Amino acid sequence: MPDEEERALADDVPPRMVDCQRCSEEFDWQRDECPGCGWNKREWAESGRYGLSKSS
Repeated sequence: MPDEEERALADDVPPRMVDCQRCSEEFDWQRDECPGCGWNKREWAESGRYGLSKSS
């Protein structure tokens, strides 16, 4: 049987802790910015995640 943390991740219940894409500091994915370096997940997603939307 999954533990409490695994159930929370499966249900996407806050906080959902992930590693920052820029500095690897753990932060709550429900927030838009990493508190460590200011990396913004919304800007990252809008730019096509890793810039892949720009390649043609």
